[in-house]
Parts: sequence; C-alpha cells; structure tokens
Amino acid sequence: MNLNQTAKIISYLFVPPFLNLVIFVYYSLNYEENSKLIYSIIISLLFGVIFPILTFVYFRKKGKILNNNATVKEERTVPYIYGIIYTLLGVTISGFFELNPSIILLWMSYLICSIALININRFWKVSAHSMGAAIPLGASFFIGELPIFFAILILVSWSRVYLKVHSFAQIVAGAFIGFGITFILIKYCL
Repeated sequence: MNLNQTAKIISYLFVPPFLNLVIFVYYSLNYEENSKLIYSIIISLLFGVIFPILTFVYFRKKGKILNNNATVKEERTVPYIYGIIYTLLGVTISGFFELNPSIILLWMSYLICSIALININRFWKVSAHSMGAAIPLGASFFIGELPIFFAILILVSWSRVYLKVHSFAQIVAGAFIGFGITFILIKYCL
C-alpha cells in the first residue's frame, strides 16, 4: 500500500461523523446514567452519523457535490446547513430525554463549531475533517482519552494535506476552532 492509499483510508475512516459517534459513546459511558445510555448513543448515531452521511451521499448522487472530498467550498454550504439542522435536533432531543448536561454541551459544541464552519466557508475552505477530529480532542481532556484523539487529529491532518484537499493553514484553523470551542465550552459551562 502506498502513501496515497494510506492517506485516503485515514481520511475516509476518520470522517467527522464517525468521530462524533466515538466521542459521544465515550461521553455516554463516562457521564450518562445507565437508563439513558442507549438514548444518548442512538441520538448521536442518527443525527451525528447516519443522517449527515446519507445527506452527503444524496448530494453526491445528485451531482451537487463534485467529489468525495467536496473540494469546491461552495458545494459544502448546503450539507453544512443540514449538519446544523441535525445538530439542533440532537441538542433538542437530548434535552427532551434529559440527558446529562455534558452530553448536551457536547452537542452545543458541535453546533457552535458548525455555525463557525459555515460562516468561515463563505470566504475560505477551512478543514471540517480537522475540526471534526479536534472536537473530540477538546472533549477528551475531561475523560482522559487525550493520546488517542491527538493521534487521530495528527493522522487526519496529515492525510488531508497529503491528499492536497487542504492547506496546512486550513487544517490548523479547523483544529483550532474545533478544539478551542469544545474545550472552553465544556470547561466553563459544565
């Protein structure tokens, strides 16, 4: 296997929706009551993974997104809008089921990061992959899983630069926004 294939595998394996599920499972196992654990995971699975991926696939099939990397920044706007809607539903339904405040704050972090992402995307193509890897890193400070999420962020960042999908600056910006918003929100609002 060559470096290009390795970079593609890393990029596909660690898409933001998958990492959403990973951090919500970790948070659910660490903070959620056993009786509500399944709700937390199902909400993440539906609104953080399945619906966003199906939306992306739908837009790819319709030709609204040119390639799997969505290299044209203007093509990212509509999927980002759907992502914000799904995240709002995740926050709302988590509140309805009275899930642990840490779970709701994690959803709020995704919401704020998504809003930042769509606004920045109007002018510049920031990396959603690095943001999606940095959100769990910021949250992991509070559950002690820092090394694994740091390693994932490094791998994802390398893959996106190697594949020439993003510049180093776009990777750093996405990581900084995802990590910063998540860390600050959870540290000061929990």
